[in-house]
Amino acid sequence: KYSLVTRELIADSIECMAKAHAFDALVLIPNCDKIVPGMVMGALRVNVPSVVISGGPMLAGKYKGKDISLTTMFEAVGSYENGTMDEKELCDLEECACPTCGSCSGMFTANSMNCLCEVLGIALPGNGTIPAVFSERIRLAKRAGMAVMDMLKNDIKPRDIINEKSIMN
Repeated sequence: KYSLVTRELIADSIECMAKAHAFDALVLIPNCDKIVPGMVMGALRVNVPSVVISGGPMLAGKYKGKDISLTTMFEAVGSYENGTMDEKELCDLEECACPTCGSCSGMFTANSMNCLCEVLGIALPGNGTIPAVFSERIRLAKRAGMAVMDMLKNDIKPRDIINEKSIMN
């Protein structure tokens, strides 16, 4: 019910902070759902050099030797509700479903939007796929900081990258 409204609030918050503090550039660190598009919308509004570096996805959980994800939990709740899974198994599964930090493992809104940021050109390759707990994520963050400084030096702004022509492409 409030998804689009809160996405606008996120964009408004980015715009307010960037303008109020006269930021020269932005490094945006989103991770979940509407936060990613909200931050990109805010960057497009203020149009200062910007790069997105997400927190990264979490690793898949393991339960009884199999990979599990948040989808597994949704299905398990349904199984519990219809009586085909007991409460202990549901709780055991819950303990394993989200084993690390990061956005939910699976191609849900957070991860798909973080991949889309790469396609749009506002994030570096690997933004949507390098897990949160991998050291490669730290190296990507450093490269993102270096990239935004290059963008600042060369006056490259979000609307130079994301525009009607690039969207149509």
